[in-house]
Amino acid sequence: MMNGQSQRRAAALLEVLGVYLAGPLAMFEIRHLLGLSLTNPLNNLTAHATDAELVTASRQMFVLLMFQYASYFMFAVPLNWWYRRRGKAAFGLTRAGHPFLTLLLAGFGAAALVDLPVLSLSLANSIHPSPTAPWRQALMALSLQRWQVWLFTAVSSWALIPFLEELFYRGYCQRRLAEDWGDGPAILGAACLFTFTHTQYLMPNAYSIGMVIGLLISALGFGVVFAWTRSLIPSMIAHALFDIPMTTLWQSVVVAGLAIGAVLVSPRAVPIVEQIFSTARPAAWLALGIIGAAWAVLASRDEPLIYAAAVGMVLVAVVIEVKDRLRRRAGNAASA
Repeated sequence: MMNGQSQRRAAALLEVLGVYLAGPLAMFEIRHLLGLSLTNPLNNLTAHATDAELVTASRQMFVLLMFQYASYFMFAVPLNWWYRRRGKAAFGLTRAGHPFLTLLLAGFGAAALVDLPVLSLSLANSIHPSPTAPWRQALMALSLQRWQVWLFTAVSSWALIPFLEELFYRGYCQRRLAEDWGDGPAILGAACLFTFTHTQYLMPNAYSIGMVIGLLISALGFGVVFAWTRSLIPSMIAHALFDIPMTTLWQSVVVAGLAIGAVLVSPRAVPIVEQIFSTARPAAWLALGIIGAAWAVLASRDEPLIYAAAVGMVLVAVVIEVKDRLRRRAGNAASA
C-alpha cells in the first residue's frame, strides 16, 4: 500500500496527465453542443498564401488557440482554486518579488544557454533544407517583408504561443508536479510533455530528431529559470526569442550572439542548475520524463479510450486528495 507521500505524488501526476486530455475532450463536447466548428489554418497553409488568406488564417489560429488553452484551464483553474492556489501568483504571472530588470536578464541569460541548439539547427536547415511538416515548409517559404506574415507568426509562434505554452506547461504542469515531486523531476516531466506535444518533429530524419533534442534542452532551461525565479516572465522571454522568424543573415548574427552570451552566463547558471537538480533521486526524474513523453505521443493518436482514461485520471486524483485531506484532518484531531 502506498504511503501518504506516494499517494500525493500519484495524485499530482494523474491530475496533470488527466487535465492535458480531459480538458480538450470536455471542450470538444461543448463545441459539439453549441454547433461550433473550428478550422486549423495550418492544414491549408501554402507558400503562395495571399495577404488576405494570411489575415484570415491569423484569425482562425487565434480562435483555435483560445479554445485549446481554455480547455486546459477549464480544469486547471478550478483544481487550483480547490487546492487554495489562487490568483496570478498561483500560475507564475507575477514578478515573484524580483525587479523586472532581473527577470529580463534572466530571460536573456536562459535564451543564451538553451536557445542556441534550436537556432543553430534552424540556421543549418535554412542553408541545407531537410524534410519537415508541410505547413512548416510553407511557413519558412513566406516572405518576411509582408506584415501579414508577421501577424500570422505573432499568433502562431513568437507572441501568443510563448505566453500560452509557458502558462500551461510551466505555470500549471511543472508547478503542480513540483509540489509533490520536487523541482528537478517536475522540470523534466513537464519538459518531456511539452517537447513531444510538438508532433511535427516526430519524423525519422536528422533535422527532426535534432529539433526534438533542441526543444527538450530549451524546455529544461525554461523550467529551470521558472523554478529559480518563480515567475514566468523569464521563460516567456526565452521562449519567444527562439520562435521569432529570421532571415539566414539574422539567424547567423543571433547564433553568434547567443554563443558569446552562453560563455558569459554559464558560470552563474551552473550552481543554480546543480541546486535545483540535487533534491531528488534520478529514478524520479526518469519516471516523470518517460511518462510525460509517452503520454504526449499517445495523446497525438486521438484515441477515444485514451481520452476516457484521462477523465478517470482526474477523478482518481481528486479522490486521492480528498482521502489525504480526511486522513490529515483525523490526524490533527487525534493530536489535539
